[in-house]
Amino acid sequence: WEQRMELVAMTAPRHAPRPLDVWSLLPQTNCKKCGEATCMAFAGSLLLQERQLEECLPLQADKAFTERRATLEAMLR
Repeated sequence: WEQRMELVAMTAPRHAPRPLDVWSLLPQTNCKKCGEATCMAFAGSLLLQERQLEECLPLQADKAFTERRATLEAMLR
């Protein structure tokens, strides 16, 4: 309560990510290792909270996707 004057109001609108937003950051290999038929289906499942980001094995294993993984983690919070 003592720090209430330091709070800053969030005025910028924030929209929910769309499946295409998530898909564009996935490896797009359609490897089916996550249990879904395509990466687009996995993206939809992520947004519905039916799947976890850790289930995408190529995204976890390949160091080239480190930045994309961090972006997805922030997006899906």
